[in-house]
Amino acid sequence: MSEIIIEAVDLEYSYPDDTKALHKVSLQVEKGEKLAILGSNGAGKSTLFMQFNGIYHPNSGSIKYQGQDISYKSKALIELRKKVGIVFQDPDSQLFSASVWQDISFGPLNLGLSEEEVISRVKKALVDTETTNLQDKPTHLLSYGQKKRVSIAGVLAMEPEVIIFDEPTAGLDPRHSREFMQLLDKLSSEGKTIILSTHDVDLAYSWSDRIAIMYSGEIIAHGDPGELFLQPHLIERADLELPWLIEMHNEFVTKGWVPASTPLPKTKEDLLRNVPIKSDLQSA
Repeated sequence: MSEIIIEAVDLEYSYPDDTKALHKVSLQVEKGEKLAILGSNGAGKSTLFMQFNGIYHPNSGSIKYQGQDISYKSKALIELRKKVGIVFQDPDSQLFSASVWQDISFGPLNLGLSEEEVISRVKKALVDTETTNLQDKPTHLLSYGQKKRVSIAGVLAMEPEVIIFDEPTAGLDPRHSREFMQLLDKLSSEGKTIILSTHDVDLAYSWSDRIAIMYSGEIIAHGDPGELFLQPHLIERADLELPWLIEMHNEFVTKGWVPASTPLPKTKEDLLRNVPIKSDLQSA
């Protein structure tokens, strides 16, 4: 039976100006899963993440971690944030130390770890994010993409059980975006629970085990990525588009190149594998 590691229960949250940000949001996250929260800007994705980490306190409803309501007392929140790490969309909101090494080591040092363990964690995080060559560089001199990778390294060095990424590939070039997604797969293979927000339907569809779609502060659907994207009314309601893999698959089905019963492709390789070779097409 799947273990629920973190859960939102009937969350309601409004900003100080009374803008409603979350309305009756309920969502269970299974331990070890790769969950994508998909929605356009302003859908409430970042606000939900702030609830998961205890940064925002709901007006009503609750967040549960491993079945227990989280506490908003200082010591309890410190313990929660050891287990649930957030990489914010804007790296400038996360970096505050003078150098890259100092910034990444700040969290592990505050866990009371030995110097050896801190050094080991920082070095691993630097390697995983390809920032070893930046370790002595002042954080204010980093490019946006470098800051993004260093902010990720800072969270990885804490070794949380759940890692939340808010629009993680925004501002990264294609190579670093690709390498970042490979890093997520590596973390997932190590048993980490990964939650990311995105408005990129291609990324969400190809990467995730499950998708939750947010619109106007509500979760309007969640489930298997392929099943969700086969519901046109849902895609239209959430102001989303079909992933290109599904669009191409549908086109191949329309042309009669693949049977309608062919499983939806999750990768480009899946898509091409489903298409008959040229000689087959000519004889069809």
